[in-house]
Amino acid sequence: MNPRAAAHRILAEVRAGALSDRAASRILPVVDPADRGLALEIAFGCLRLRARLDAWVRAFADRPTRRIDADVLDWLRIGVYQLTELRTPDHAAVGETVRAARGGLGRGKAGYVNAVLRALARGRDADPFPAPEADPVAYLCSWGSHPEWLVRRWLERWPLSDVRRLVEQQNRPPDVVVRMLTGDEPAPSEVPEVPEGVELTPVAGWPRSFTLAKGSPEAALSGLRAVIQDPAASAVVDYVGGRPAEPVLDACAAPGTKALGLAAAHGVRVVALDISRRRLARLAAPARRLDLPVSAAVADARRLPVAEAGTVLADVPCTGTGVLRRRADARWRLEPRGLDDLVALQREIVDGCAEAVRPGGLLVYSTCSLEYEENEAQVDAFLDRRPDYRREPPELPEACVTSRGDLFVRPWLTGTDGAYAARLRRVA
Repeated sequence: MNPRAAAHRILAEVRAGALSDRAASRILPVVDPADRGLALEIAFGCLRLRARLDAWVRAFADRPTRRIDADVLDWLRIGVYQLTELRTPDHAAVGETVRAARGGLGRGKAGYVNAVLRALARGRDADPFPAPEADPVAYLCSWGSHPEWLVRRWLERWPLSDVRRLVEQQNRPPDVVVRMLTGDEPAPSEVPEVPEGVELTPVAGWPRSFTLAKGSPEAALSGLRAVIQDPAASAVVDYVGGRPAEPVLDACAAPGTKALGLAAAHGVRVVALDISRRRLARLAAPARRLDLPVSAAVADARRLPVAEAGTVLADVPCTGTGVLRRRADARWRLEPRGLDDLVALQREIVDGCAEAVRPGGLLVYSTCSLEYEENEAQVDAFLDRRPDYRREPPELPEACVTSRGDLFVRPWLTGTDGAYAARLRRVA
């Protein structure tokens, strides 16, 4: 399949309700391997930057985007993304897009795509975006391509300069980062021996993390004791602290890289629990490959089938606003009422996990969210309900640890995903 046609099919499936990664996994196998990277780049780029691309379309189309046929609009986004973001030569961006569109749209609609893209190519020096200082919300919603309700929330908490950097970070395709599962931290400049055709570069400030600069993830993992894991997620594993008391449970564990990290770092047996059998099944192969004492069981974290645990990591479902760059379509699926529903679910999970921790044991609550209600407020409310728990900050200060001792990884400062965690010790 033509890579632009494949990108259009991914966009169409997402529009119909499919998740972007699942749509891509179904469609990319019918694309020539040499073209799969381009198809994925265009599709996910159009999803992340949808609002930015639509601003360009509005500037050169003869009608509002709401009055443009959905299939035509997706083809326009594909062409605009190549012209403005990939800097594809005009003749290739316009010609190849129109040629691919003609097969699905017919000559009439493809002609409209051609006219709008050619007008943009001629007038690309125009700036259709408001000035950030004059109207920061409109700027971050259009150029920044984020939903307005989320932008307003962030601007209430952080300065415009920070929110702008956050939006920029969330709009960049993420690197593939390899996390070394070693007992002794290597020096930041020490690159492990890698299989032929694989190249790793150290991630500054994260000694066990290396960006995959060359080669496939499968090739890298085949010769390394490692997992694919962003430094922010790795920070949660490190934040658990020294050797955790057993038994160790990782609730809401799928796909399981944190469970693998805990087992590798401390040599403890970890039981990974998740309500999704399908997602939990992905843990079996890496656990065997790494020969780690990790077992799995399908369970609802709100009602753990465990009499007593020494350590529970409650990595709860959340809005994922710290990892929007990894989920190309997620920002457009989020709604304020969804946040409220997740906060209620998180409360049930943390209460259920707390019941399983024996006195003296440790509960670590974590999310990949940046939202106050899912993080600090959730933990504060839990401590109000449970006087037998208290915060227990790590012994050594960390750059990403707040004044209250919670872990909070801010993407605009670290260049990584975002993450939050709190260590909660159960006392007598």
